[in-house]
Amino acid sequence: MSSRDFQSYAHHELSREEIINFSRQYIGINMAELIGADEAHFPFIIKDGERVTICFWESQFGIVMHHDEDPVKAYATQRYLRENAYPVFDSMEAAEAYAIAHNWPRPDKS
Repeated sequence: MSSRDFQSYAHHELSREEIINFSRQYIGINMAELIGADEAHFPFIIKDGERVTICFWESQFGIVMHHDEDPVKAYATQRYLRENAYPVFDSMEAAEAYAIAHNWPRPDKS
């Protein structure tokens, strides 16, 4: 991954046009890696109507929501995940059902 410094827009009120424009700083960056994805921390998207949430599947906890205060970085991450065939689900229940059907590592309930 690049060691670039990125401009943060956390806690800024931005228009959709500004978010899209400013997100260009992330072109060519592996956003999954940038937000901490690895074998035990797998990102995906839940799109429930207009609401889009980035989540992780963690073998220790199951579904964990990822919250990013920077709307530009969040937009770039969503775009990257979609463009790189990461799963998109309509609900938490659909994500959970998919995880079970595809034998994703389950949290230890001991």
